[in-house]
Formats: sequence, structure tokens, C-alpha cells
Amino acid sequence: MTKKEGTKQHELRKIPNVGVQTQRDLIAMGYTTIDSLKGKRAEELYAEECRLRGCVIDRCQLYLYRAVAYFVNTDNPDPIKCKWWLWKDDFVNPSPCGAVCIECNYYPSACVGCRKIRGKAFWLPNTGDDVCPIYQCCRNKKKQNCGGCPELPCVRFMKDPTISDEENETNLRRMLERLKDWKE
Repeated sequence: MTKKEGTKQHELRKIPNVGVQTQRDLIAMGYTTIDSLKGKRAEELYAEECRLRGCVIDRCQLYLYRAVAYFVNTDNPDPIKCKWWLWKDDFVNPSPCGAVCIECNYYPSACVGCRKIRGKAFWLPNTGDDVCPIYQCCRNKKKQNCGGCPELPCVRFMKDPTISDEENETNLRRMLERLKDWKE
């Protein structure tokens, strides 16, 4: 191994969660620097590693690659959100309303995700509800989220009083787009 190769390997270890084995796998897949990973999606990296190994590997590696992709593709990654276990499907897939936990400023410090808290959101005192009405509706219908609901968006979708009407519209549009594309 040349000194230059050793430097490149060391660089990959600066990425949170990248240990010796993941570093080796990334190098074997052709990623020798942090810059070489920019623009890559976690699903691509996971599929590449599965091909490299010749089998389907543990899904936890996908979660790790989600954290890696966040770190390398974000200008100022939040160190708290770099933990691989925060990138499990429950926090990346749309929540009942179509929000994505990992994208939320309140996650994971003020809120650990709708499914984990069973709809008992921190903002409920503002509405007078005991449980998020959208979460409750999805549970009653035995659905993960509102995707495919003919009533979408319904009266259960509320405005966030802490942000502007414009921000509320933008958030609702993004949530509805996610739900429209969701397949259970």
C-alpha cells in the first residue's frame, strides 16, 4: 500500500460510522475519498455492497449508508443526525402524515418519531388532542400512513402555528407528494 492510498483510506474513516470493514468495502467498490461518495444515494451503495459480497447483507448496512450519504451530501451535517440507527426505515419512510422524521428539526431531540411515540406529539397541547388525529386514523385503518387514502388531504391535516402560511403550504405539498408515491 502506498502512502497516498493510506491517506485516502484514513479520509473515509472521518465519516461517522465508517469502521475498518466499511472502509474496505467502500474502497473495493471504488470509493477512495469523501468526494468520491458525494451525490451517491444510500440505496445505491447498499446495492453495490450486496453485489460485491454476492448476497443480500443485513439491512443495518443500508441504515449506515443513509447516515453516510447524509454526512457527505449535506453542507453542515448535524452530528446528532449522523448516528446510523436514526436512519432506520421508520424515520426515513413517510410518517402517517407524510412527514419524514429525519428531515424534521425536532427529530431526534424533541421528538423521536410518530411511530415510536405512538402519535403523542409534543405539539398536542396546541390542539387539545390526546393523540395526533392523523396517526389515530391510520392506526384505525391499519395503514402505515395516509398514502392511497381517497380523502387526502382531509381535515385532520392542521397548520403548524409556529411557521408561516407559505411554509405550511410547502410542507403540505411535500407531504402529499410523498404519500402519493407511497406503496405499502
